[in-house]
Amino acid sequence: MKKPLRFAAMLCGCLLLSAAAQAEQGAPGQGFRFGPRNAWTLSPRVNVGAFWETNARNTSSNEKSGGGWRVTPSLSLTYGDANARTSLSSSAFYTMERGFESKNAQDSDSYGASLTLRRELRKNLTLTASGSYSRTENDEFYGQGWNTALPELSRIDTDKTEHYNANVALGYQGERWRWSVGAGWSRTKQLSGYKYESDSYNVSLLAGRAVATRHYWNLSLSTTWDDAAKASYAYYLMTGLSGQLERKLSYNFLLGAAVYDYSGYQDHTAVGPSYTASLAYKINRTFAASLALSSQYKPEYAGNQSEYYVWSHNLTLGVNAQWSDRLSSRLNTAVVYEEHSSEIVSDYDRTYLKVGLNSSYKLNAYASVYAGVSWKTDQYSGSRGGDTDDLRGDVGLTFTF
Repeated sequence: MKKPLRFAAMLCGCLLLSAAAQAEQGAPGQGFRFGPRNAWTLSPRVNVGAFWETNARNTSSNEKSGGGWRVTPSLSLTYGDANARTSLSSSAFYTMERGFESKNAQDSDSYGASLTLRRELRKNLTLTASGSYSRTENDEFYGQGWNTALPELSRIDTDKTEHYNANVALGYQGERWRWSVGAGWSRTKQLSGYKYESDSYNVSLLAGRAVATRHYWNLSLSTTWDDAAKASYAYYLMTGLSGQLERKLSYNFLLGAAVYDYSGYQDHTAVGPSYTASLAYKINRTFAASLALSSQYKPEYAGNQSEYYVWSHNLTLGVNAQWSDRLSSRLNTAVVYEEHSSEIVSDYDRTYLKVGLNSSYKLNAYASVYAGVSWKTDQYSGSRGGDTDDLRGDVGLTFTF
């Protein structure tokens, strides 16, 4: 751990102990409550674990298996009670990940914080604002043998990235009408290697009209733009239905088109269809499932010069199982298929698949044990190359106070 991070961790621990000493402990494992009406809750958590994977460096050739350990302390602070019109939630985390072997491993340090404020301005009218910051530092160690031409050569790759996000939204929910308007900003900064800074902005408007009990007809209009120096704009107009059936099944379906303006790269405008659909179903007391499908057709650029089109399809499936009060499991599946077409650059298709199964068992009010296994594959057609495959296992303990 870097020295500044050691100091920050020590300072956070001192503040935590000071606050906890003056707080009233709530139910076991549910944090410390303090302030007027005990409206504030301080919740510390620590996660410790180990992992192993078949492709530790996520490379398409000369794959090396490896494992390591991880420690993640986190802290959340929330405000609000049943009578409060204002609620506040904040959190901070630090993750330290180290490989067991120095020859083929990746050491990672990441930390961040987030803040969300929700205020009921009047009946059925709510204002929400949020912001977050995170930073990741990766040191990837390549032992001897990674370069077949120079088998005795070692190397270290360092990657440092920062992410910023800020969003604000105003929403109304009535018996017949509902609407929301929002705006957001995000920034990504690459601090090592090929350094760059990228900004993205978005504005959205959603309006819905009740067509039956618990069913709405919706209209969505949004726009996004990136990097003022080489601006690219996108405008989305979508419409569809959402609602609930028998209180067990909820659905959302939107169909529309998007206009893409890449005037910052080339004087070109394109129109492409898009849709999104999602379902959530409570099967019984044990099982619940969710399904989401989205598709989009849009132009992209290779080296900001060559134009090609991507028809992307994204499918996610999740199944939750609550076997008992102590034992729970979740199955996640994600599939991405991209069809690339171009008259300028080589065509290729991409298929990405990730499957994960995770289980958690609550030992007592303060501790739980978890285990998981996941497999992912990223394949490209033709002579594109870059195919990767990785099998990973995780085990660990989570402590809450």
